[in-house]
Amino acid sequence: MNKKLVICASASFENEIVDWKNKLENNGYEVIKYPTKINDDLVNKYKKEFSEHYEAITRTDVLLALNLDKKGIPGYIGAGVFAEIAFGIGLNRALKKNIEIYYLNSFPKDAFPYSDELKLWQELGWIKQFRP
Repeated sequence: MNKKLVICASASFENEIVDWKNKLENNGYEVIKYPTKINDDLVNKYKKEFSEHYEAITRTDVLLALNLDKKGIPGYIGAGVFAEIAFGIGLNRALKKNIEIYYLNSFPKDAFPYSDELKLWQELGWIKQFRP
């Protein structure tokens, strides 16, 4: 049985997300959710996308943060993706889920207000760098 996988990333990476979705599916993963860009009716569509994305995280085996270069920062993790990673960790810790949580690229040192948490989560083994 293929592992279910949720991709977390900024929707502005729509082309890269689709490339990774295809790559992952070709490597045996079942990608059950990934970000899609919202072009109109932001408020209503965002609420739906947000709810569906978090619901999918509760059902996934693997959570992959596509932390690509953005805003001149290599390995960028925005607040939304950070929250999704934290949610996955919370499910693992509080509900004894066994979601494998990965990030794609190394994090820049001290680039985010939550850099200390990311570093600690790495040290604890709660998040790991993805090796395709």
